[in-house]
Amino acid sequence: MIYKFRIISSENDDFIREVAIDSHSTFLELNNFILEELGYEKSQITSFFITDRNWHKETEITLIDMTEGQDPEIKVMDKTKLDELITEKKQRLLFVFDQFAERSLFLELFAMEDKVIEKPVCTRREGEPPPQFDKNAIEELDPDDLDPDELMNNDDSDAFGDEDDNLNPFDEEDWY
Repeated sequence: MIYKFRIISSENDDFIREVAIDSHSTFLELNNFILEELGYEKSQITSFFITDRNWHKETEITLIDMTEGQDPEIKVMDKTKLDELITEKKQRLLFVFDQFAERSLFLELFAMEDKVIEKPVCTRREGEPPPQFDKNAIEELDPDDLDPDELMNNDDSDAFGDEDDNLNPFDEEDWY
């Protein structure tokens, strides 16, 4: 079966991509195709979320299982096929491509065809995708602008407690 997804962004109203992919493909294959299609780096952590009709997150499909297999409920992209979680037209997903700024693309399954497709293809391209990295968030994290005392909320007192606590039995001279 071929799944056809429409992908849009809240950051750019002109952006639309339509993707056709085999329903037996994994979420990792869809992930990699989207990243390649949009020219995004593959080195970033991404996630899919199956959502309800109002885009509220329900089931997460992660790139990496951070529990190292300890939680059997965790869905991992390379082990989860699309047709295991997506079964009907109009199902919606979020593709979180920027975890730190919580930026996502919106996907909706708009067609299902009883055919086979070898590899994913983009069937419609309109507009520019949102940049992978939010320049405003990056500028806000400019290390030249950071004041460590301000970050630690330091008012010239020990940020980790009273200096008189004697929690450190080592003499500073021993460290050198």
